[in-house]
Amino acid sequence: MPKSFTIPKFYKRLFYAVSTVFLLLNLLLLFAVDDTPLSKVHQGLNREDIQRAKQLLHVGPEEFDQVKIVTLNQKDINIAVSYLLNHFVENTVQIQVSKGVIFVQIAVFVPETIWGRYLDFNFKLIQDGNSIRIESFKIGEISIPDTAANFLIPVIVAYTPLKKYWRVGEDYIKDIRFTDEGLQVSYLGSIVVVAKQLVIQQHREYPNLHLYQQQINDIVSRHDIAWRLSLNDLFQPLFLSAYRRSDEQSAVRENRAVIIAVGSYIYKQELRRYLPLGLVYSKEYQVFAYKRVDIPQHFIASALLAAVDASLLGERLGEDKELGDAESGSGFSFVDLAADRAGTRFGQTAVASPKQARELQLQMSQSKDYTIYMSDIKGLPEHMDEETFSVRFGGTASPLYRDMMAEIDERIAKLPLYRTR
Repeated sequence: MPKSFTIPKFYKRLFYAVSTVFLLLNLLLLFAVDDTPLSKVHQGLNREDIQRAKQLLHVGPEEFDQVKIVTLNQKDINIAVSYLLNHFVENTVQIQVSKGVIFVQIAVFVPETIWGRYLDFNFKLIQDGNSIRIESFKIGEISIPDTAANFLIPVIVAYTPLKKYWRVGEDYIKDIRFTDEGLQVSYLGSIVVVAKQLVIQQHREYPNLHLYQQQINDIVSRHDIAWRLSLNDLFQPLFLSAYRRSDEQSAVRENRAVIIAVGSYIYKQELRRYLPLGLVYSKEYQVFAYKRVDIPQHFIASALLAAVDASLLGERLGEDKELGDAESGSGFSFVDLAADRAGTRFGQTAVASPKQARELQLQMSQSKDYTIYMSDIKGLPEHMDEETFSVRFGGTASPLYRDMMAEIDERIAKLPLYRTR
């Protein structure tokens, strides 16, 4: 009779330990990750947001050594947090202010799993004298004790890419006070200069930027003036180059470089003083989509804001009259909003993850025209002055307005570049 095989106790214990850890990890993911975000998806900066940011951030040279005070309302805080985080991870933010307490919901987009693709963070911030306290911190359905949350959050920030922004805040922000409507921030005026230098330094991290700019120079030098220069005439060959020279580790960086390069051509004068361009283009043509020059302008502006740095570019692009608004004479336009939202989706997708960045490079390198990433504009109302817009749609909170925005979002979602995301 053959001798029976006995599993040593050590291996039994190891098996039980591994199984327990695996089970606990799955339970944690089950309660932490969800199919839908708890917070409403942020749709990106519109023209009013850009103008508001421009006003808030304006500091004259004579104010660099002065302490300034700015009051941020609930919408300002949502925009600022969303776009700061968006440079590191795709996210959606919902922040509410009530009687001096700030309620925060952040959903981070993670690779799709059997548990879902949203990691939700919920907490509230309370002012306690000169300090700010975190309470009721939750990751999904998992509650974190207040003591642990207040210890861990600063430590996590200090050891992530957010660290450089944290340090600037420590050096230049003098005081933060909660109000019933938002925040009152006292800061040294020179923080604006330091922030701009921080952004410029970030852009120097794109060693191939000048190659993409030189490629644009070659493209426009060979362009037949009898034909309109299409947005895709720039994007397709640049993303083909990006696909060939990058891998999954560098794809996000290269996509940002391509978007900066195209933005530097479309917004030539506006960005040259603020980005390390170093190139005078041999020929400067207007860039078209759907036989219009305003659509590429809106598209690339929003792509830049989503993929690169909203704090700097939002201030600069907000000054450019080509963005337009109802007060400029061009009128309110759902065509403009469609281009804005498509550009935001494009910029977010380009840097969402190494895998998505690589997939976007491949699809863009094979693109025949801009219709794979810029939706059709047929039937979208435009050229409405404030009175006409009010009579026809009744304001941005009306069902008619929301239906129109839903139609725009549906058109974008059906585009080949975004269909599988």
